[in-house]
Amino acid sequence: SESGAVGRFAREQIELFAVSNLMSVHLDLNLEFSFIDASFSMSKLGIVAVFELLHLLFQEPRWELPAFVRAQQAYKAQAYAVQKSLEQSTLDRLMRIMYRADGRVAEPRIDDLNRLTLAKVRRAVAAQLRPQDFEINLVGDFEGHCQHRAPHVEGTLSTGKHYESLSPEATKECVPSAARERRLQELDEALWKYFGSIPASDIEPAEINRTFALCKGEDMTLEARQQWAHLEDSDERAVANIGGGAPNRWGCGDAYHSECMKARGFSWGATHAKGNEHPLYPFMCLLALQEVLNTRLFSTVRDSLGLSYDCRFELTLFDRLEAGWFTCTVSAHPSQISEAVDAAKGVLQGLRNRPVSEYEMGTARRTLLRRHEIDLQSNDYWITLLMNLQHDSPKEISCVHDISTMLRQLTWRDVQNAYSTLLTDPEQLFVSVSTAGPGSSFVSGDASCGLGRLTSGR
Repeated sequence: SESGAVGRFAREQIELFAVSNLMSVHLDLNLEFSFIDASFSMSKLGIVAVFELLHLLFQEPRWELPAFVRAQQAYKAQAYAVQKSLEQSTLDRLMRIMYRADGRVAEPRIDDLNRLTLAKVRRAVAAQLRPQDFEINLVGDFEGHCQHRAPHVEGTLSTGKHYESLSPEATKECVPSAARERRLQELDEALWKYFGSIPASDIEPAEINRTFALCKGEDMTLEARQQWAHLEDSDERAVANIGGGAPNRWGCGDAYHSECMKARGFSWGATHAKGNEHPLYPFMCLLALQEVLNTRLFSTVRDSLGLSYDCRFELTLFDRLEAGWFTCTVSAHPSQISEAVDAAKGVLQGLRNRPVSEYEMGTARRTLLRRHEIDLQSNDYWITLLMNLQHDSPKEISCVHDISTMLRQLTWRDVQNAYSTLLTDPEQLFVSVSTAGPGSSFVSGDASCGLGRLTSGR
C-alpha cells in the first residue's frame, strides 16, 4: 500500500489511473485474514480497470526499500501514539496480560518493528497472499437493477430523489433479462481473465491456524491479573478494561476455554431450543447476550450508581480460529474508577443470580433486527457476511439468509445458557486500569509483561 506502484508503472501513474476510473485499492489485515479491499465504479470500464490493477498487483508487485522505510516509520509513530493514548495503552496492557505468550493480539513495539527487514516482510506477505488460496467476494449491482443509466455512460448511479419513487418491480422491468445475462457473463469472463490467469505460487503457505492461548487466571496472582498505570496529563480522567475468555462465533474456544466448559458441563443444546443445531445459533445467542450486558452495564454503572461516563461490553468472536474474548470498558473520574470497576464486575457476574428476562431479550432482539436491516444497505456488511464462506468452516450459505429467522426464534433461556460460555469467575477476570492527571507516569503490576515507563501526553 505504501509503495503504490506495480509493474513498470510509477506511483503517480497508478494514482492517476485510480482517480480516472473512480476506484480505490488498499491492502489490510486482521487477526485472521490478509485481504485486499477495492471500491470501484459499477460501469463496465470500472470493473475491468480494478481487475487489471489487481492482476498486476499479484503478477508484478513492486517491493521498494523507500516504501518499506516509510511504512516502518508510520508504524513506529503509531506505536508511540498507543503508549501516549489513555484508552489504547489500557487495552494494549489488558491484551498482554491475557495473552502474554502471544504478541499477535497486542500492538507492535518499537523493538519488534526494528527487527523487520524488507526481505522478511516480503516472505511473510507472499506466504499469506498465495493466488491458490484466494477467496473472492464481490458486492454490487452487477445485474443493473438499481442503476439509472445516464447518456453514453454505462452503469452510472443516480443520486436524485426522483429515483426513490420507483418501486423495485418497476426498476427491474427497466433491465431486460438479456441485458442482465450479458452483464453477469461479462463479469464471469473478466474474473477468469484477470484472476484465473494468475499462476499458483510455489511458496510454502504461512502457518495461519495457530490459535490464541488465554492465560489461566487461576495460576496467576492478583497482581499479575490486574495492572494500574498513570499518565501525566493536565486533565484528570480514567479508563479501565475488564477482560476474559469467550468462544468464537461458532461456539468453540481455545484449549483452556474448552477445559472450563467441560468442567461446567456446558452444552449449546441444553435448552432444546428450536434451531440450536443451526451453525449460526451460538453467534446469535452471543450477540443477544452482548446487547443485554450493554444495557445492564449502562443502566447500573452509569445511570443508577453514577460512577462512570460510559460503560460498554464487546465480544471479539473469530470466524476461523477457535478463540475469543470479551472486554468491558469503563470511563470514569480517577476518584471513582475503582468503584466503577467493582460495579462493572458485579454486572458481568450478576447474570448468575439475576437471569436474563423476557423483556431484555425482546429489546435485544428488536435492536439486532433493526441493525441488521440497516446494515444490509451497506456493501461492507455484505462483504462481512460473505467472508470465509468458501473455506472449510462451519459457515454456510444459511448463515447469510437465516439471520433474521434465528434472531426471532431466540428466547431468554438461550441467552442465559450462552452466558455460561463467558469466563467471568473472579480468578478468570483480567483488569487494566489507567488514570491521567498530575504526577509522574508509572505502571504497576507484574513487570514480566515487558511494560516500560509511559511517556506523558494525551
